[in-house]
Amino acid sequence: MKKFLSLLLSALLAVSFVVSASAAKNVVDDGVQESAVAAYDELMASFATTYSNSGEKIYPDYYGGSYINDAGQLIVYVTDNVQRPAVLSDNANVVYEPCTYSYNELLSVMDTLNNYKFSRSNDAIASNFNEFGLYDSENRIIVKLDDLSDESIKEFKENVCDSAVIKFEQGCGPIETEVNVNAGDKISFSGGSASVGYRVKRDGVVGFVTAGHAANSVGKSIMYNGTTIASCEATQQSGNADAAFCAITNSDYSPTNTLSGTSNTLSTTISEPGVGTVINKIGMKTGHTSGKVLSTNVTITFSSGATISNLTSADYESGPGDSGCVVYSYIGSTGARLTLGIHTGASGSGTRYYTKANEVNAALGTSRY
Repeated sequence: MKKFLSLLLSALLAVSFVVSASAAKNVVDDGVQESAVAAYDELMASFATTYSNSGEKIYPDYYGGSYINDAGQLIVYVTDNVQRPAVLSDNANVVYEPCTYSYNELLSVMDTLNNYKFSRSNDAIASNFNEFGLYDSENRIIVKLDDLSDESIKEFKENVCDSAVIKFEQGCGPIETEVNVNAGDKISFSGGSASVGYRVKRDGVVGFVTAGHAANSVGKSIMYNGTTIASCEATQQSGNADAAFCAITNSDYSPTNTLSGTSNTLSTTISEPGVGTVINKIGMKTGHTSGKVLSTNVTITFSSGATISNLTSADYESGPGDSGCVVYSYIGSTGARLTLGIHTGASGSGTRYYTKANEVNAALGTSRY
Protein backbone atom coordinates (compact mmCIF):
# COMPACT_ATOMS: atom_id res chain seq x y z
CA MET A 1 0.00 0.00 0.00
CA LYS A 2 1.27 3.41 -0.89
CA LYS A 3 2.49 5.34 2.11
CA PHE A 4 1.35 8.95 2.25
CA LEU A 5 4.06 10.79 4.06
CA SER A 6 3.02 14.02 5.72
CA LEU A 7 6.21 15.74 4.77
CA LEU A 8 5.01 19.06 5.88
CA LEU A 9 6.42 19.09 9.19
CA SER A 10 9.13 17.03 10.01
CA ALA A 11 7.05 15.50 12.53
CA LEU A 12 9.04 12.75 13.25
CA LEU A 13 8.02 12.07 16.72
CA ALA A 14 5.05 9.89 17.40
CA VAL A 15 1.93 11.80 16.48
CA SER A 16 0.42 11.73 19.93
CA PHE A 17 3.63 13.04 21.44
CA VAL A 18 3.94 15.93 19.02
CA VAL A 19 0.40 17.10 19.55
CA SER A 20 0.45 16.92 23.33
CA ALA A 21 3.87 18.51 23.64
CA SER A 22 3.05 21.35 21.28
CA ALA A 23 -0.01 22.55 23.12
CA ALA A 24 2.02 24.04 25.95
CA LYS A 25 4.89 25.58 23.98
CA ASN A 26 4.76 29.34 23.59
CA VAL A 27 1.36 29.45 21.88
CA VAL A 28 0.12 33.00 21.24
CA ASP A 29 -3.51 33.96 20.60
CA ASP A 30 -3.73 35.41 17.10
CA GLY A 31 -7.50 35.98 17.06
CA VAL A 32 -7.26 39.66 18.02
CA GLN A 33 -4.93 40.37 15.10
CA GLU A 34 -7.10 39.56 12.10
CA SER A 35 -8.27 43.10 11.35
CA ALA A 36 -4.71 44.45 11.68
CA VAL A 37 -3.29 41.66 9.50
CA ALA A 38 -5.86 42.43 6.81
CA ALA A 39 -5.02 46.14 7.02
CA TYR A 40 -1.30 45.38 6.73
CA ASP A 41 -1.86 43.19 3.67
CA GLU A 42 -3.96 45.95 2.11
CA LEU A 43 -1.25 48.50 2.82
CA MET A 44 1.51 46.33 1.33
CA ALA A 45 -0.61 45.60 -1.74
CA SER A 46 -1.03 49.33 -2.34
CA PHE A 47 2.75 49.83 -2.20
CA ALA A 48 3.36 46.86 -4.48
CA THR A 49 1.83 48.72 -7.41
CA THR A 50 4.84 51.05 -7.60
CA TYR A 51 8.29 49.79 -8.54
CA SER A 52 11.64 51.30 -9.42
CA ASN A 53 13.47 50.60 -12.67
CA SER A 54 15.34 47.77 -10.91
CA GLY A 55 12.07 46.14 -9.88
CA GLU A 56 12.23 47.11 -6.20
CA LYS A 57 9.15 48.28 -4.34
CA ILE A 58 8.92 52.06 -3.86
CA TYR A 59 7.50 53.35 -0.60
CA PRO A 60 6.03 56.85 -0.10
CA ASP A 61 8.56 59.18 1.50
CA TYR A 62 6.24 59.76 4.47
CA TYR A 63 6.03 56.03 5.30
CA GLY A 64 8.27 54.91 8.16
CA GLY A 65 7.24 51.28 8.67
CA SER A 66 4.44 49.46 10.44
CA TYR A 67 3.83 46.76 13.02
CA ILE A 68 1.02 45.10 14.97
CA ASN A 69 1.01 45.90 18.69
CA ASP A 70 -0.11 43.69 21.58
CA ALA A 71 -3.61 45.21 21.44
CA GLY A 72 -4.02 43.97 17.88
CA GLN A 73 -3.77 47.40 16.28
CA LEU A 74 -1.74 48.18 13.15
CA ILE A 75 0.67 50.98 14.02
CA VAL A 76 1.76 52.92 10.94
CA TYR A 77 4.73 55.26 11.30
CA VAL A 78 4.62 58.48 9.28
CA THR A 79 7.25 61.21 9.00
CA ASP A 80 4.58 63.73 7.96
CA ASN A 81 1.54 64.09 10.19
CA VAL A 82 -0.50 65.37 7.25
CA GLN A 83 -0.07 62.51 4.79
CA ARG A 84 -1.72 59.13 5.26
CA PRO A 85 -2.08 56.01 3.09
CA ALA A 86 -5.43 56.55 1.34
CA VAL A 87 -6.17 52.85 1.35
CA LEU A 88 -6.45 52.81 5.18
CA SER A 89 -8.26 56.11 5.68
CA ASP A 90 -11.45 54.58 7.10
CA ASN A 91 -9.92 51.82 9.22
CA ALA A 92 -10.50 52.42 12.94
CA ASN A 93 -8.01 49.70 13.87
CA VAL A 94 -5.10 51.61 12.32
CA VAL A 95 -3.13 54.02 14.51
CA TYR A 96 -0.73 56.58 13.03
CA GLU A 97 2.34 57.60 15.00
CA PRO A 98 5.12 60.06 14.11
CA CYS A 99 8.62 58.79 13.37
CA THR A 100 12.01 60.21 12.48
CA TYR A 101 13.14 58.08 9.55
CA SER A 102 11.38 57.06 6.35
CA TYR A 103 11.32 53.43 5.31
CA ASN A 104 13.30 54.35 2.22
CA GLU A 105 16.06 55.77 4.44
CA LEU A 106 16.14 52.58 6.49
CA LEU A 107 16.30 50.40 3.37
CA SER A 108 19.15 52.50 1.99
CA VAL A 109 21.20 51.85 5.13
CA MET A 110 20.37 48.13 4.95
CA ASP A 111 21.72 48.13 1.38
CA THR A 112 24.95 49.76 2.55
CA LEU A 113 25.41 47.21 5.33
CA ASN A 114 24.62 44.26 3.05
CA ASN A 115 27.03 45.48 0.40
CA TYR A 116 29.83 45.70 2.96
CA LYS A 117 29.00 42.35 4.57
CA PHE A 118 28.82 40.41 1.31
CA SER A 119 31.87 42.01 -0.28
CA ARG A 120 34.18 41.91 2.74
CA SER A 121 32.89 38.98 4.77
CA ASN A 122 36.33 37.86 5.93
CA ASP A 123 37.69 41.09 7.34
CA ALA A 124 37.75 41.76 11.08
CA ILE A 125 35.08 44.45 11.01
CA ALA A 126 32.59 42.32 9.04
CA SER A 127 33.26 39.37 11.34
CA ASN A 128 32.24 41.50 14.32
CA PHE A 129 28.65 41.99 13.14
CA ASN A 130 26.84 38.74 12.36
CA GLU A 131 23.29 40.02 12.62
CA PHE A 132 21.62 43.25 11.58
CA GLY A 133 18.11 44.11 10.55
CA LEU A 134 15.39 46.67 9.93
CA TYR A 135 13.06 46.80 12.93
CA ASP A 136 9.79 48.52 12.00
CA SER A 137 8.60 48.79 15.60
CA GLU A 138 11.67 50.86 16.51
CA ASN A 139 11.99 52.78 13.23
CA ARG A 140 15.68 51.89 13.33
CA ILE A 141 18.33 49.55 11.98
CA ILE A 142 19.76 47.39 14.77
CA VAL A 143 23.34 46.17 14.32
CA LYS A 144 24.56 43.57 16.81
CA LEU A 145 28.30 43.77 17.47
CA ASP A 146 30.03 40.86 19.17
CA ASP A 147 32.55 43.35 20.54
CA LEU A 148 30.39 46.29 21.63
CA SER A 149 33.26 48.46 22.84
CA ASP A 150 33.44 52.16 22.01
CA GLU A 151 36.46 51.44 19.84
CA SER A 152 34.55 48.85 17.76
CA ILE A 153 31.60 51.19 17.31
CA LYS A 154 33.96 53.95 16.18
CA GLU A 155 35.66 51.57 13.75
CA PHE A 156 32.28 50.50 12.37
CA LYS A 157 31.18 54.08 11.79
CA GLU A 158 34.46 55.00 10.08
CA ASN A 159 34.58 51.98 7.77
CA VAL A 160 31.05 50.66 7.25
CA CYS A 161 28.36 53.26 7.87
CA ASP A 162 27.92 56.26 10.13
CA SER A 163 24.20 56.86 10.25
CA ALA A 164 21.87 58.03 12.99
CA VAL A 165 19.37 55.33 12.01
CA ILE A 166 21.69 52.63 13.37
CA LYS A 167 21.30 51.40 16.93
CA PHE A 168 24.06 49.15 18.28
CA GLU A 169 23.36 46.17 20.54
CA GLN A 170 25.37 43.30 21.97
CA GLY A 171 25.86 40.43 19.53
CA CYS A 172 26.18 36.72 20.31
CA GLY A 173 28.58 35.56 17.62
CA PRO A 174 27.71 33.70 14.40
CA ILE A 175 24.20 32.28 14.14
CA GLU A 176 23.86 28.56 14.81
CA THR A 177 22.04 26.24 12.44
CA GLU A 178 19.68 23.71 14.02
CA VAL A 179 20.49 20.41 12.37
CA ASN A 180 20.30 17.62 14.91
CA VAL A 181 23.41 15.43 14.85
CA ASN A 182 21.91 12.93 17.27
CA ALA A 183 20.75 9.58 15.91
CA GLY A 184 17.15 8.54 15.42
CA ASP A 185 15.15 11.37 13.86
CA LYS A 186 13.21 11.57 11.05
CA ILE A 187 14.42 12.89 7.76
CA SER A 188 18.07 12.12 7.97
CA PHE A 189 21.15 12.24 5.81
CA SER A 190 24.88 11.80 6.05
CA GLY A 191 25.91 14.04 8.93
CA GLY A 192 22.66 14.51 10.82
CA SER A 193 18.91 15.09 10.57
CA ALA A 194 16.53 17.99 10.11
CA SER A 195 12.89 18.79 9.37
CA VAL A 196 10.81 18.79 6.21
CA GLY A 197 9.25 22.08 5.19
CA TYR A 198 6.40 21.68 2.70
CA ARG A 199 5.70 20.07 -0.64
CA VAL A 200 6.65 21.72 -3.92
CA LYS A 201 7.32 20.96 -7.56
CA ARG A 202 10.42 21.85 -9.55
CA ASP A 203 10.27 21.49 -13.32
CA GLY A 204 7.31 19.17 -12.80
CA VAL A 205 9.18 16.97 -10.30
CA VAL A 206 7.42 16.34 -6.96
CA GLY A 207 9.35 16.87 -3.74
CA PHE A 208 9.71 19.03 -0.67
CA VAL A 209 11.92 21.81 0.65
CA THR A 210 14.16 21.83 3.68
CA ALA A 211 17.12 23.87 4.90
CA GLY A 212 20.06 24.32 2.53
CA HIS A 213 22.55 23.82 5.33
CA ALA A 214 20.95 20.42 5.96
CA ALA A 215 20.64 19.09 2.39
CA ASN A 216 23.84 20.86 1.42
CA SER A 217 24.94 18.99 -1.70
CA VAL A 218 23.25 17.87 -4.90
CA GLY A 219 22.77 14.11 -4.91
CA LYS A 220 22.61 13.77 -1.12
CA SER A 221 20.21 10.98 -0.13
CA ILE A 222 17.37 11.83 2.26
CA MET A 223 15.93 9.14 4.51
CA TYR A 224 12.72 8.81 6.49
CA ASN A 225 12.64 6.22 9.28
CA GLY A 226 15.68 4.56 7.77
CA THR A 227 14.30 4.37 4.22
CA THR A 228 15.72 6.49 1.41
CA ILE A 229 12.82 8.51 0.00
CA ALA A 230 14.39 11.50 -1.77
CA SER A 231 17.50 13.06 -3.27
CA CYS A 232 18.67 16.66 -3.07
CA GLU A 233 18.46 18.22 -6.55
CA ALA A 234 19.10 21.89 -5.74
CA THR A 235 20.53 23.65 -2.69
CA GLN A 236 21.52 27.19 -1.73
CA GLN A 237 22.93 28.82 1.39
CA SER A 238 23.65 32.29 0.13
CA GLY A 239 21.87 35.42 -1.11
CA ASN A 240 18.35 35.51 0.32
CA ALA A 241 17.81 31.79 0.91
CA ASP A 242 18.91 28.86 3.03
CA ALA A 243 16.93 26.20 1.21
CA ALA A 244 17.11 22.91 -0.68
CA PHE A 245 14.79 20.99 -2.98
CA CYS A 246 14.58 17.25 -2.38
CA ALA A 247 12.93 15.21 -5.14
CA ILE A 248 10.94 12.12 -4.15
CA THR A 249 12.71 9.05 -5.49
CA ASN A 250 10.73 6.32 -3.72
CA SER A 251 7.31 5.76 -5.30
CA ASP A 252 5.96 4.35 -2.04
CA TYR A 253 6.04 7.84 -0.56
CA SER A 254 4.09 10.92 -1.54
CA PRO A 255 4.20 14.37 0.11
CA THR A 256 0.92 15.89 1.25
CA ASN A 257 -0.27 19.29 2.48
CA THR A 258 -1.35 17.88 5.83
CA LEU A 259 0.40 19.27 8.87
CA SER A 260 1.83 16.21 10.57
CA GLY A 261 0.12 15.10 13.74
CA THR A 262 -3.05 16.96 12.82
CA SER A 263 -5.88 16.89 10.29
CA ASN A 264 -5.09 20.50 9.33
CA THR A 265 -4.14 21.45 5.78
CA LEU A 266 -1.39 23.90 4.89
CA SER A 267 -2.60 26.33 2.24
CA THR A 268 -0.56 26.70 -0.93
CA THR A 269 -1.04 30.47 -0.63
CA ILE A 270 2.20 32.24 0.31
CA SER A 271 2.14 35.23 2.66
CA GLU A 272 4.70 37.67 4.06
CA PRO A 273 3.34 38.95 7.40
CA GLY A 274 4.42 42.18 9.04
CA VAL A 275 6.12 42.90 12.36
CA GLY A 276 4.06 41.84 15.37
CA THR A 277 2.06 39.19 13.51
CA VAL A 278 1.59 35.88 15.33
CA ILE A 279 3.11 33.00 13.37
CA ASN A 280 3.61 29.26 13.91
CA LYS A 281 6.17 26.60 13.14
CA ILE A 282 6.15 22.81 13.39
CA GLY A 283 9.47 21.04 13.66
CA MET A 284 10.90 17.65 14.48
CA LYS A 285 12.50 18.70 17.77
CA THR A 286 10.05 21.09 19.44
CA GLY A 287 6.78 20.35 17.65
CA HIS A 288 4.31 23.22 17.33
CA THR A 289 5.32 26.58 18.77
CA SER A 290 4.28 30.12 17.99
CA GLY A 291 5.56 33.64 18.43
CA LYS A 292 5.60 37.06 16.83
CA VAL A 293 7.49 38.51 13.88
CA LEU A 294 10.30 40.82 15.06
CA SER A 295 11.71 42.01 11.72
CA THR A 296 11.06 41.24 8.05
CA ASN A 297 14.53 42.24 6.82
CA VAL A 298 17.44 40.67 8.69
CA THR A 299 20.91 39.62 7.56
CA ILE A 300 22.78 36.95 9.52
CA THR A 301 26.09 35.11 9.27
CA PHE A 302 26.25 31.44 10.21
CA SER A 303 29.09 29.80 12.08
CA SER A 304 29.94 28.16 8.72
CA GLY A 305 30.67 31.62 7.32
CA ALA A 306 27.63 31.76 5.01
CA THR A 307 25.72 35.06 5.06
CA ILE A 308 21.97 35.16 4.26
CA SER A 309 19.94 38.34 3.83
CA ASN A 310 16.24 39.31 3.79
CA LEU A 311 15.32 36.75 6.44
CA THR A 312 12.40 37.21 8.81
CA SER A 313 13.16 37.04 12.54
CA ALA A 314 10.69 35.92 15.20
CA ASP A 315 10.51 34.76 18.82
CA TYR A 316 8.97 31.29 18.49
CA GLU A 317 10.70 28.38 20.23
CA SER A 318 12.89 25.95 18.27
CA GLY A 319 15.70 23.48 18.83
CA PRO A 320 18.35 21.36 17.09
CA GLY A 321 16.64 19.32 14.38
CA ASP A 322 14.01 21.95 13.53
CA SER A 323 16.05 23.37 10.64
CA GLY A 324 13.99 23.37 7.45
CA CYS A 325 10.62 23.01 9.18
CA VAL A 326 7.50 24.78 7.97
CA VAL A 327 6.62 28.26 9.24
CA TYR A 328 3.00 29.33 8.70
CA SER A 329 0.30 31.74 9.86
CA TYR A 330 -3.28 30.98 10.87
CA ILE A 331 -6.31 33.04 9.83
CA GLY A 332 -9.05 32.28 12.33
CA SER A 333 -11.99 33.65 10.32
CA THR A 334 -11.28 31.38 7.36
CA GLY A 335 -9.31 28.58 8.99
CA ALA A 336 -6.53 29.04 6.44
CA ARG A 337 -2.94 28.19 7.34
CA LEU A 338 -0.77 30.22 4.99
CA THR A 339 2.72 29.19 3.91
CA LEU A 340 5.37 31.64 5.18
CA GLY A 341 8.68 29.81 4.74
CA ILE A 342 11.15 27.41 6.37
CA HIS A 343 13.04 27.68 9.64
CA THR A 344 16.70 28.62 9.22
CA GLY A 345 18.37 28.90 12.64
CA ALA A 346 18.63 30.62 16.01
CA SER A 347 20.90 33.13 17.70
CA GLY A 348 22.39 32.86 21.16
CA SER A 349 19.95 35.56 22.29
CA GLY A 350 16.95 33.39 21.41
CA THR A 351 15.92 35.05 18.16
CA ARG A 352 14.77 32.67 15.41
CA TYR A 353 15.01 33.18 11.65
CA TYR A 354 13.21 31.80 8.63
CA THR A 355 13.67 32.02 4.87
CA LYS A 356 10.61 33.47 3.15
CA ALA A 357 8.71 31.06 0.86
CA ASN A 358 8.93 33.53 -2.03
CA GLU A 359 12.72 33.59 -1.63
CA VAL A 360 12.78 29.77 -1.55
CA ASN A 361 10.89 29.67 -4.85
CA ALA A 362 13.14 32.30 -6.42
CA ALA A 363 16.32 30.50 -5.35
CA LEU A 364 15.30 26.96 -6.26
CA GLY A 365 12.81 27.42 -9.08
CA THR A 366 10.10 25.68 -7.04
CA SER A 367 6.37 26.29 -6.68
CA ARG A 368 3.77 25.30 -4.08
CA TYR A 369 0.98 22.97 -5.04
